[in-house]
This record gives sequence, C-alpha cells and structure tokens, in this order.
Amino acid sequence: MPLVTWDMSYSVRVAKCDEDHKKLFALINSLHEAMMAGKGAQVIQKVVKDLADYTQFHFSAEEKLLEQAHYPDLGAHRAQHRAFVKKVGQFEQDLKATTTGQAIAVVTFLKDWLTNHIMQADRQYSAHMNAKGIS
Repeated sequence: MPLVTWDMSYSVRVAKCDEDHKKLFALINSLHEAMMAGKGAQVIQKVVKDLADYTQFHFSAEEKLLEQAHYPDLGAHRAQHRAFVKKVGQFEQDLKATTTGQAIAVVTFLKDWLTNHIMQADRQYSAHMNAKGIS
C-alpha cells in the first residue's frame, strides 16, 4: 500500500508540475514499500539519490515556468526549494555513514515536506500561472 497517493487534490493545474509531483510520490512510495518489505536499508541510498536528482530537475523546470510567468513570490519559493535540497543533501551524507534507523526519518520528512509544499506553496502559483497561459 502506498504511503502517499497522488489525487486531484494535489493538482496545481500545471500539467508538467503535476507529472513531476507524481514521479516524486512514486519515489517516496518505492522507499516506503522497500521498508515494508524489510529492505529499506538496502534501497534507501539509491532512492534518496534518485529523489535528490529528480527534485533538482523538477525544481529547475518549475522555477523556469515561474520566471516565465513573472511569479511575484519566486524568491520565497526558490528559497523553499533550496532548503529542501540542503536537507536531502544532509540525508545523503548521513546515509553514507550509516543506514541504521534512517529510513523512517527520511521517508517521513519527504512525505510531509512534499505534500505540504504542494498543498501550500505550489498551489499558490496555480491561478497566476494559469492566468499567464501556463497550464
């Protein structure tokens, strides 16, 4: 059973961003499923690296769309992205030292941060982006 399921309540009404968010949910769910199968320690480094790589890709693409739309809160939004990247980078460093007990903390942080970021920060740009013809 997935930890988090994407549904239309998470939609930001920008297709590219919604597709990226679905991929991020899938990465979190792959870690959760491995944990449930007792294999969290075996896959956590790969999943966190994949997540770090994909979030960099997604954040860059999302920020470019926000720049195109002249989104007024881009600076604050970008700062949230940078804070997330820093935290995931810290997880990567910690995981190189040990995987013991990290999977639960990592998956909980990722799920909470992503769902809250989408529902609060990302949903704020929906109307602005749509008004600029980006959907």
